[in-house]
Amino acid sequence: MHFKMMAFVPAMLFVAPAIAQTATDAAAPAPVKEKKVCRRDGPATGSILGGHVTCHTKTEWAAIDRNNSDSVNRARDAQMGSLGTGPGSSPTGR
Repeated sequence: MHFKMMAFVPAMLFVAPAIAQTATDAAAPAPVKEKKVCRRDGPATGSILGGHVTCHTKTEWAAIDRNNSDSVNRARDAQMGSLGTGPGSSPTGR
């Protein structure tokens, strides 16, 4: 009887993790891969060649668009500040 128990315990050490892993694999959903969205850039001015295609996920495009919008706003604000037309400036320029 003692010998059977000694053979059973090491066997369970190998089987138990495999059973547990199978149970967790079935419960965990597979990660959803985002679909790529491709955008075509226009050709460079004066170029007879076609534009360039860039592909990113919807989330990546949202971040790129937000970054571009922020950059334009900062550039516009800097330009407006250097022209003296920002808040607190005199309409007559004095």
